[in-house]
Amino acid sequence: MSQDSEAQEAPSNARVKPWASLAHRDFRFMWAGALSASVARQMRQVINLYFIYELTGSAYMLGLVGLFQVIPTMTFGLFGGVIADVFDRRKLLLIAQVGGMVPAIGLAALVHTDTIEVWHIFAFTGMSAAMNILEGPARTAYLPRLVPPHHLMNAVTLNSSVFELSVLIGPILGGILIDYINIGNIYAVNAVLFLPTLFFFSMIRASGKPLGERRSVSFQAIFEGMQFIWFQRILLGMFLVDFGLVIVGFYRPILTILASDVFHVGGTGLGILFAAPAIGSFMGFVTLLWVGDVKRKGALFLISVFGYAFGLAFLGLAPWYWLALVAAWTLGYTDSISVVIRQTLTQLLAPDEIRGRAASFSNLFANAGNALGSMEAGFVAQVIGAGGTLVLGGIVATGLVAAVGLSWRGLWRYTSPEQ
Repeated sequence: MSQDSEAQEAPSNARVKPWASLAHRDFRFMWAGALSASVARQMRQVINLYFIYELTGSAYMLGLVGLFQVIPTMTFGLFGGVIADVFDRRKLLLIAQVGGMVPAIGLAALVHTDTIEVWHIFAFTGMSAAMNILEGPARTAYLPRLVPPHHLMNAVTLNSSVFELSVLIGPILGGILIDYINIGNIYAVNAVLFLPTLFFFSMIRASGKPLGERRSVSFQAIFEGMQFIWFQRILLGMFLVDFGLVIVGFYRPILTILASDVFHVGGTGLGILFAAPAIGSFMGFVTLLWVGDVKRKGALFLISVFGYAFGLAFLGLAPWYWLALVAAWTLGYTDSISVVIRQTLTQLLAPDEIRGRAASFSNLFANAGNALGSMEAGFVAQVIGAGGTLVLGGIVATGLVAAVGLSWRGLWRYTSPEQ
């Protein structure tokens, strides 16, 4: 009997091993391909932020990165889910990777021809956001085809770990390269990192075609997704909490200012500071993999977002670089747990024919919140400084989570059924 078959036939009440989903061939290819592409994106984000700040020296300009992320997210975000529920999800993933290479190639060419301007980076940032809109719901909706139901939370955890591992690897790689080679060559390296992803995704055998009757891309399909989220109050509550939290607590642009103006640690120090939350996130995923399935998912979600609010204030008050690394680690650890719970419940509560749209709402709230939070962080930091922005965000986030937790009791009490 093959390893895939044994994993498929494992009893649903057996303890799920930490790496159980990797026993499935298609999931292994999905995981490896997603990791390579995500490393490329995180590396490029750090390079973009560093380059913008080097060109302008303006926190406002760092904040505008969020604006160019939120425009395509708010405009086309929900269509990404409809597209994932209409077209072959595997093909959508391949198209998104080709699109992901274009900004890196374009920026490399502009730097090498000495014609680069800040607006070029903003424009390609918008294009990258559009590709994420296409890929995110397709990859999320594809997951249940790659593993059996009793491995789904494990698969979601490992799938989420891709982002956090990439946040660890990408910034360190980008930061080191910033110190040693030309920015244009770094963008060229960034483009090459998408090639392994194209190979791995092309090796997946599971059908990517949505189940059920054939649908079309329409506003009616979007409205159906909105109705589903509205009546699934547990998902709506988590989406709203996450949206509000990241608007007041998106800290990544602030790390650039802390590394440059507060701690004076250079490109490598910047990469390490960006990597600290990823290390925390990885430890969060290890914790969830070791614990296995969690029944009180709603309570765990609220506890984790409380911890995130604490981490924001901790980072803002940190007087030394090493203490800032600890605070950033705390942010990554708590965030990873909330992300896994949110994505797992999206998979469990949404049927296949609407799963892409449910995932797109999750991504819309997360990505739009991140983009708006990036703008808010840059603008507020220009007025009250990086530390003050983080402390203020922590205070507001604590109040927000407390209000939702006390008024939305169903979220706190939610317990997932036996699978």
